[in-house]
Amino acid sequence: VNPMGKANADNMANSLEGCSHEEVHFGGEDQEVHILPAFALPMVNLIGGTYGPFRPQIKVSVPLWLALILKKQGKCNIVAPKWLSSSSLRAVLESERGDEIFQALPFHYVEIATDLCKHSRDDLQDWSSIYDLMENVRAVRHSKMHSGLRGLLDVHALKGVKLSNLASLEVSIIRKYMASSLDHFYLSSQPP
Repeated sequence: VNPMGKANADNMANSLEGCSHEEVHFGGEDQEVHILPAFALPMVNLIGGTYGPFRPQIKVSVPLWLALILKKQGKCNIVAPKWLSSSSLRAVLESERGDEIFQALPFHYVEIATDLCKHSRDDLQDWSSIYDLMENVRAVRHSKMHSGLRGLLDVHALKGVKLSNLASLEVSIIRKYMASSLDHFYLSSQPP
């Protein structure tokens, strides 16, 4: 007998299926970034919040989606976050390779870096190197995730996997696997 009821269990399973990569990326575009406007405008009230005032060449914080729109219109430069530099990413990559623990990065680092490398290349110093380093960081983290999850499959090892500091896209990737694993453990622990 399922104590939650079939309808509640089905709703929970559906909510755990996760989001597509596009949906996760869309959510990441709400992250705030700094821009240097090339225009003057008082405070602007939008659905997502109030932004500004905008003064030429004075740093202001806006959501990534707004920064990208203004950038495409030639109305601002986007200030790259400190973690999105070649030197910072090299240090993160070395730490990722040398440690089992995931390094702390912004929760939406993949989305922010992808959008800035795609739409704001002229605002990044050596964007090509940054893009390559980001891909290497993602690959190492992905490999660590899979290695940790494979370790859970070993029935002879009482092992856990530490998943702190995962980013939104990484959580989305493993969510379905983890939900089905928990379902399996729950079902196998029930009396016949």
